[in-house]
Amino acid sequence: MCNHSLWLAKSYLGSTSLCYLPRLVATGCDSVNSLFRPPASQQIYKSTISPAYQGFSVEQYFSSRFPYQSREAWIAQILNGDIMVNGNKARPGGILNAGDCIITHAGVRQEPPADRRLNTVYQDRHIRVFNKPAPIPVHPSGRYFQNSMTEVLKKAFPDEVPRPVQRLDATTTGLIVFARTRQAASFLMQEFQNHRIQKEYLVVVKGKPEKDQFTLTAPIGVVAGAQRGVGEGIRNAKPAITQVERLTSTDTHSVLKVTPLSGRTNQIRVHLSSQGLPVLNDDVYGEGDSGSYEYGLHAWKLRFQCFDRYLELKVSPPPHFQSFLGDLDI
Repeated sequence: MCNHSLWLAKSYLGSTSLCYLPRLVATGCDSVNSLFRPPASQQIYKSTISPAYQGFSVEQYFSSRFPYQSREAWIAQILNGDIMVNGNKARPGGILNAGDCIITHAGVRQEPPADRRLNTVYQDRHIRVFNKPAPIPVHPSGRYFQNSMTEVLKKAFPDEVPRPVQRLDATTTGLIVFARTRQAASFLMQEFQNHRIQKEYLVVVKGKPEKDQFTLTAPIGVVAGAQRGVGEGIRNAKPAITQVERLTSTDTHSVLKVTPLSGRTNQIRVHLSSQGLPVLNDDVYGEGDSGSYEYGLHAWKLRFQCFDRYLELKVSPPPHFQSFLGDLDI
């Protein structure tokens, strides 16, 4: 999926520049171009209510946290006895408290296909960095369970707890960091929260921006369910800043270098869509193509400190970007 990876590692004791050949692990794929779909299975989920959902009704909790099905569908599952709260069958309208234990019997389900290959870009005793393929979510969510990076990593590295320190959407490719220890996870989460980690994305969008360089500053909030948006009518709006530079354009699409200076959910996709520049094959904020697994959002570069080492990481985008890049050398 990605033929070239480059990493540059520097420490206070010196610096090293290396050309790195990534390690590819095809976990459950028949070939390097195939997607894996696990057999249909009975799915049982266990979760603990966080303080953010204190006082929510059972159906409100499920429809807001898991919006892949409607509130009415969740109520039907509650009435069917599929959801337990602290060992008792839930009832519609029941109020949840922080710390409540939820067990959901989701029935026999078929997960969507996912690209489960692990392309290791960099690793040391503190972290592993992968060039994430797509589609695959980082955590089990919605219809995905076995087909998630954390579940794949549990099988690939059974002696480690996978601890992702950043969020990438299921359809986003590129650099993602997993901490191998709690200490590394705590350190890197603090770095992310304090905006000391520099991120750059390559993005294929439909259309051409009016300016070659611009900054988007519209606050991002909740529109409905998990969907975010900007403008009037959004809830829980939070500040967001996205810097954009146009690199090249075809007759129909453009390739942008995008630097998010805040970390809002779906920030790049929401901000660009608000400008009439939807990301390629984005079925939420643009025009999705159910027959295609080629997506337009790629986490291209990362620069960050991990204890005494400073890392600069870069991975080339998936091959389908080339038809939009043309002769541009990145």
